[in-house]
Amino acid sequence: MHRMQILGITPAEEQTYRHLLRHPGSGVAEIVAAPWHPSGAGAAAVGRLKALGAVVESDGALWPEEPKVVVGLLAERLLAELHTITRSLAQVYTVVRSLEDEAAAAGRPEEGDTPPRDGRLMERITDPTALRARVEALALSTRSEVLAGGLCEEVDRRVLRLTLPLGLRMLGRGVTVRLVVWQSMLADPVVVAHLRQLADAGARVRVLSSSDSPMAVCDGGTALVPVEPSDIAKGAFVTAEPGMVSTVVNHFERLWADAREFGDD
Repeated sequence: MHRMQILGITPAEEQTYRHLLRHPGSGVAEIVAAPWHPSGAGAAAVGRLKALGAVVESDGALWPEEPKVVVGLLAERLLAELHTITRSLAQVYTVVRSLEDEAAAAGRPEEGDTPPRDGRLMERITDPTALRARVEALALSTRSEVLAGGLCEEVDRRVLRLTLPLGLRMLGRGVTVRLVVWQSMLADPVVVAHLRQLADAGARVRVLSSSDSPMAVCDGGTALVPVEPSDIAKGAFVTAEPGMVSTVVNHFERLWADAREFGDD
């Protein structure tokens, strides 16, 4: 049974490796001419196994590396490839946005006209259920990076319970997560445990002594800010307007630069 295909190894390459586990020190010429290789493909298969670190050649003979080492190397290689693919897929959304802008340009007014309001660039959501659904949808569609700041005493515990699983899911997809929280929140052991779990999963967390309004930015293209800075319970604006998103990002970066790493004394 060919079980190594999941690690990017062809059936012929796997058969070669298994053969060498049973017969270490087999001659290179013998392996290249083995009947399980497609015609003329033996040398390429041996070369690839050597390049992957699965076998080594010494004095015209081939020796297999230990299975644990080989599987580990192949798994790391596969994970690196998947991460590259995931990062590449993030660019798809940029392409979609640019194409949508081209389509929208056809309906734009001539210079001097009053441009119509584009509801797609700004949403005001005050219903808690609808806001939760919008936040979950944003988290699901985020592909590269999320910036979040503003966890403070006034933030509802339900928000904290929501951010943990969403953050872990994004981190599991390879999304970069940067989070700024206020020093006063660290007095709550529940919050500290929440932040430690995110940090252990790969999130970058920093702490700032002063407080500020909550905010979040997904993939540098969509920002979420509260309708009233002092009360997130009254709803939030979700905007894709480039100028507003840029303002929120710049503000976050200033806070990030002034904050200390979570866990530092």
